[in-house]
Amino acid sequence: MPINIGTSPTIATGDDSSTVATSSFSTVSGSLLVAMVMALSDSVPTLTGGSLTWTRRVQQIRYDSFYNEIWTAPVVTGAATTVTVGNLTGSDRLAAVKVDLVTGQGISPIGNFGSGESTTNNATVNAYTSSAAGSRGFCASADLMGLGSPASTDDESAWSINTGFFTFSGMAIRKAADTPSSGATVTFNLDAAGTDAPDWGWAALEILPAVEARPVRSTAVGQAVSRAAVI
Repeated sequence: MPINIGTSPTIATGDDSSTVATSSFSTVSGSLLVAMVMALSDSVPTLTGGSLTWTRRVQQIRYDSFYNEIWTAPVVTGAATTVTVGNLTGSDRLAAVKVDLVTGQGISPIGNFGSGESTTNNATVNAYTSSAAGSRGFCASADLMGLGSPASTDDESAWSINTGFFTFSGMAIRKAADTPSSGATVTFNLDAAGTDAPDWGWAALEILPAVEARPVRSTAVGQAVSRAAVI
């Protein structure tokens, strides 16, 4: 079963606040929410929303205070939902959060993950090795040099925030299509603004697809009796 991305809120950003929240959106029963969080905070960020159980699946911490994270939450019953990054502290604090509504995911939907850094302006990073055909990749990334709004050859939601002293920028990224095979190297493109060297950090996660049940071949009673007689 292919993985699909449903109607999801646009990326939410904010600074100089203890919380940053998405706009309200409608979830779908049986879906999975995937949240890509990028935050500057003296404390570890939290994620809440929709009375759902949120689980941090991958986390990268840079310079003790910048977090690239991906969280997931299963949706039992669809409802209007707002997702909030909380516990943001410090004199310079900010967050960007992009939530994708995923359907077609497996019963145990969490696959491989990875994280890393790069100072290449237009980098294509090897994120992880796919563990199943038909999985989909997601990535939270940030350039701490703050060169401006970045771009990607993948599906990206870019952000850039000036705190008054520093500029930070990044992207929430997802692959445009499912990974066709198991054992494939999944990459993400991180293209910083301009040509100067950035300070990229990223964290990536694989979401696994539902496995389609194979049809069961039935044997007619008469055929079974005939075969038994021959034996």
